[in-house]
Amino acid sequence: MLEFFRSSAVRVALAFVLVTTLATTAVFALVYFRIGEANEARNRLILETEAAKSVNRSVEELRNAFEVRLTNDLRRIDYAALFDANHRFMFGNIEALLPIPLDGTSHFIAAAHVPGSVDRLEPAIFVARVRSDGTIMLLGRSLLETLAFRRIVQSALLTGLAPMLLLALAIGAYFARRSSRRLTAIHDAIDRIMKGDTDLRLPVGSQHDPIAAISRDVNLMLDEIGRLLVQLKGVGDNIAHDLRSPLAVVHAQLERGLESSNDEQLRSVAKQALAYIDKAMLTVAALLRLADVEYGPKSRSFGSIDLSAICADLFEFYEPLAESKSIKMTMETHSPVQIVGDGDLMREAVSNLIGNAIKFTPENGVVSISVIREDGLPVVRVRDSGIGVEPAERDKIFQRFYRTSSGHRVPGSGLGLSITAAIANLHEFDLRFNDNNPGTVFEMVGRRK
Repeated sequence: MLEFFRSSAVRVALAFVLVTTLATTAVFALVYFRIGEANEARNRLILETEAAKSVNRSVEELRNAFEVRLTNDLRRIDYAALFDANHRFMFGNIEALLPIPLDGTSHFIAAAHVPGSVDRLEPAIFVARVRSDGTIMLLGRSLLETLAFRRIVQSALLTGLAPMLLLALAIGAYFARRSSRRLTAIHDAIDRIMKGDTDLRLPVGSQHDPIAAISRDVNLMLDEIGRLLVQLKGVGDNIAHDLRSPLAVVHAQLERGLESSNDEQLRSVAKQALAYIDKAMLTVAALLRLADVEYGPKSRSFGSIDLSAICADLFEFYEPLAESKSIKMTMETHSPVQIVGDGDLMREAVSNLIGNAIKFTPENGVVSISVIREDGLPVVRVRDSGIGVEPAERDKIFQRFYRTSSGHRVPGSGLGLSITAAIANLHEFDLRFNDNNPGTVFEMVGRRK
């Protein structure tokens, strides 16, 4: 329970209660002051207007008007009196002229005697004005109603504040508890995952908020980690399988060599052992290269490169090898095909495709290279008329260490296409395979952005 009150969700809930309380108090305070100001301004305007209209009325008319006014004033909130030029009282309900200017504008008096009372004082607004006959008219109105309304507003604020605080606390506690349960569930799931339950995923639910978005992203990351772990296990198995046979052969040959007393036979055994060791080293080097491409730093020195120029260089490099096998090589390229990438990596990827095409194409075959743009996308296509790939094996050729049934007769590590696929993916290209009847077609096609 103590952890619950220390959680960020509770702090957010308390902040919500505080903000709600302050906002409500500010609204009530604004109403409180604005109502008082509006009522006072209305009374001032009424008194000033009445004083201005009574300037030219006769004394008798004014007396009658005062009598009607004061008779109807049951709450005793109106003041009205007439004084002569010497400030002597003539009639009305206030017997002394107040010390205010005789300018016909309203003035606030903090404590005025209530008519008919000696010791009762209350705030009021008064207007004093000299009439045309020299007499002085005094009009006033008590602010008792304004004060009473303000007290009602103040009482409503104090009465309603406590339920409002309780309601805000309840709402805040509900959402805090809800968020706390979600975070607790996520924490428990993470704890179980850390203890080895790698198939478990964070709860997401049907909500669309930042917590759910983070949970979904973490689940995607866990899926990717799971895939990499499976892949890593497969790589480890493949490495053990590929290295076990050469090492066993080397071990057996070295044992025979040690048992032999013939130096020539010993040298022959050592030579064969070195060949197997070289094969194992090539496999390890290829695996390290693949790991560097797939999991190396993503902030590589990418720049603008021309695929046409890269393929042209590779064409010149491999053409003598193709001629030595009586293979005809052709090159088709359009205008420069510029992309953003690493020139050395793309050269390695295309080199793997061309090298495989020459390797698996028999004498008098054809290997063609084309670099073009199709639908605005860069495409590198390598065709050959070689032994091809059986339909049942076409989904496996990009797997690490996979060798086709027909390709086992040709030396190799089974990692070339995996490296090419990794480089293509790094450059946001897709590596595809098609049947050339006979032979194969490998193409790298840029992804549409």
